[in-house]
Amino acid sequence: MEDAHAIHLPKDILHAWTQYLAMEKGLAPATLEAYRRDVSPFIEAPFSLSALQDRLTTLSQAKEWQSITLARKLSALRSFLRFLYEQGYLPQDWSAFWESPRFWRKVPTYLTPEEAAHLIEAYPLHKRHGPRNRLLLELLYSCGLRVSEACHLELPDVLLHEGFLRVRGKGQKMRFVPFGPKLQQALEAYLPLRATHYKPAASPYLLLSQKGGPLTRIQAYAIVREAAQLAGLERPIHPHALRHSYATHLLLAGMDIAYLQRLLGHSALTTTQHYLHYLASDLAQVVHRYHPRAKAALK
Repeated sequence: MEDAHAIHLPKDILHAWTQYLAMEKGLAPATLEAYRRDVSPFIEAPFSLSALQDRLTTLSQAKEWQSITLARKLSALRSFLRFLYEQGYLPQDWSAFWESPRFWRKVPTYLTPEEAAHLIEAYPLHKRHGPRNRLLLELLYSCGLRVSEACHLELPDVLLHEGFLRVRGKGQKMRFVPFGPKLQQALEAYLPLRATHYKPAASPYLLLSQKGGPLTRIQAYAIVREAAQLAGLERPIHPHALRHSYATHLLLAGMDIAYLQRLLGHSALTTTQHYLHYLASDLAQVVHRYHPRAKAALK
């Protein structure tokens, strides 16, 4: 039976929405594609308030959906519903009917400084792509870049003499990230080989695939996974674990969280503050050790 309250949407409505997000919000293509995938299942006919509720209920009860996955999908759906309301397709703002579900954040994987160094140095430089792969690992750990940021770095973004990287983050927001001698050495080992071992032609990208295009996310994940195996790390390690390690080690060394926010490219300080929750036990030990009012009373 046809839903009497169903809304008939244009066939290209998803394209119109993602175009709006690209122009108004400056979202990256990968983010737009993720949003499109998250919302697609919800716009199958009939598109009505009751149908949306049924679909969300089914998702929330499915064992394969973690609450964080559902929260992400719901966030995308609410954005889509607000767009429909603003464009006149909905009689009222349906996004107000759902709040983001509560969920426990998983504690991100991070390495000790010794593990991180071992992972990077375990990758043999004599291997065909050794210098390039070690440079990728240094970018992820020494500078805390997102994997997409590392893969899309261009040669002019490397300010070699100044010791800074010019990084394009989410929403194409620019930030400058300093680097030290370890990354400098990795650059010096890779750059001469870039022109001879690959097919750079006119490619502007720093990290190249064998065919001369930019290194892909899939390739980057494979490189990190192989490095972890070479280092003898038994738990799964992914590129973001190196970024987490960068942030964790800076916090534990005493960096002000506002500075860390700028280095990581977080728009909101609350995003960076999650690291404080993850490190609560470590930070508590530091306070009890050093703060005069937290030390054990002298007898």
